[in-house]
Amino acid sequence: MEFRDRHARFLLRKLWKSSVGFHGKPCALLAVGVRVCETALAKLGLEAPDGDRLVCVSEHDGCCVDAIQIGLHCTIGKKHLLFYKTGKLVFTVYDLLTGQSVRMCTRPEIEEQIHQMSPEDILALPEDRLFCFEEARPMTQRVKTKVYLACSAAAEGIPPRSPGIQDCPDQFRAFDLQK
Repeated sequence: MEFRDRHARFLLRKLWKSSVGFHGKPCALLAVGVRVCETALAKLGLEAPDGDRLVCVSEHDGCCVDAIQIGLHCTIGKKHLLFYKTGKLVFTVYDLLTGQSVRMCTRPEIEEQIHQMSPEDILALPEDRLFCFEEARPMTQRVKTKVYLACSAAAEGIPPRSPGIQDCPDQFRAFDLQK
């Protein structure tokens, strides 16, 4: 049991370091995002994100999503990071392979204090003091289709653009490459 706890703490620290490197500086909301990743993976029974398997719906568009991009491999470009902007620190993570999901909400008392807390405090909080859990709504077929169709074109299928070809409105011509 102690080995598992040490291993989990090591992975948490590694994710924290990678997230800070990506985000540019440590902050409380980034720490919340790291904890979202750690908690989602544990609840879904995964040790690490696997390819395009996970989809995260975030109700907050702040610093926390930088950690989610690193820790869950969910990105906007792949349409695996979706926003439903309520401004609340609520996150739903879906496993496309198993159909499982987890919806976690930052506890109201924590959300009120989040900007006064240090990242270290958030990283050290027990999961049940940081989050409460709700049943996740099923992903709609429309969203599933969007997710599965995202980034399906091979790189070879993207038409090349030759420098100097003017195929854009006049206001953007200044940004074209010179011949």
